[in-house]
Amino acid sequence: MESLPPELLHEICTLACTDGGFTGCSLSLVSKHIRDASRLARFHSVAISGTSKQLAGFLCCYNKERTVTAGGEADGYQPVVKHLFLAAADGGEKRKEWNGISTDEIALRTDGDEEDQAARRVRLRETALAAYRHDLVALFRLVSRDLQTLSFVHCTRGEHEFPDLLHSECDQGFPALQEFYLYGKGPFVGVAGSPVCFPQLTRLRLPFSPNDKEEKLHEWAQRAPEITHLCLSYVARVSQELTELSTGGGPFKKLNSLYLEPRGPHAPGQTVYPRFKRNFDNFLDAAVRPIIVLPYVTHRIPTEEAAMKEWFDRVGGGIGCWCSFVPRSARWVSVETQT
Repeated sequence: MESLPPELLHEICTLACTDGGFTGCSLSLVSKHIRDASRLARFHSVAISGTSKQLAGFLCCYNKERTVTAGGEADGYQPVVKHLFLAAADGGEKRKEWNGISTDEIALRTDGDEEDQAARRVRLRETALAAYRHDLVALFRLVSRDLQTLSFVHCTRGEHEFPDLLHSECDQGFPALQEFYLYGKGPFVGVAGSPVCFPQLTRLRLPFSPNDKEEKLHEWAQRAPEITHLCLSYVARVSQELTELSTGGGPFKKLNSLYLEPRGPHAPGQTVYPRFKRNFDNFLDAAVRPIIVLPYVTHRIPTEEAAMKEWFDRVGGGIGCWCSFVPRSARWVSVETQT
């Protein structure tokens, strides 16, 4: 490997570093030569999963590498992040750091010392959250310009949580982003609260929120006019927007592939679920546009785990959720099975 030109080594390392950072870190520990050869690809794909300490540590390491390369030690190259997976610390599965006592719990305290201790824990949580928000803005200020794929998890087990991380300012937008996988509500806003645009985005996965006025599909179509592949997950009812999409209409003018992931039953024997299943089957039968129905994800699988698995597959060259055709899945069970 020492005889290979740096340009070729860079391409090899880039192809290897598609696992969220593990290979990049490992290569940097092999030898000084390999560390230098792999430096530019070390952050090709990065996974930051659910803790504020991990985000702060990554920013420290990334800024250090940028300083090294800016000093001319890497032939003028700068490390860039092309693929990012981020599970928000207050919305991911790993929340042990921030399980502080809420203000509602403080009101229930009767002992003075316990009240003081609870108030102190809340203040510490608010301080940690403010620092995390700051780091989150700093992260996207550094990487948003070069990102090609982004998976952002801001919910748990399919239940959307929007506690404290909205709205993160991203003044540079995402000019190169091609694929966006969102689990929860989008946190990004532009300068002075303006919408963030995605001019190159072609593949978008969203949680379907028909009752959420802030997540209307026509707004996404205005911000991302090049969408060709759209996946809506956690579909719990057939709405007017879904009906428009199924008939070949809707706001996405270049859409040619529609994927729907229905929400699965919470428990066997539910009375509401068979009704949804029946309505959804009728909706599919009446659809004009071809619709690919993905197997629903059970609530036993954490959202973060499922999202990361799909992201790894896509970054590594797999199809992710974008299969060309899937017959009606056996996991899309019949009404009779549920009743």
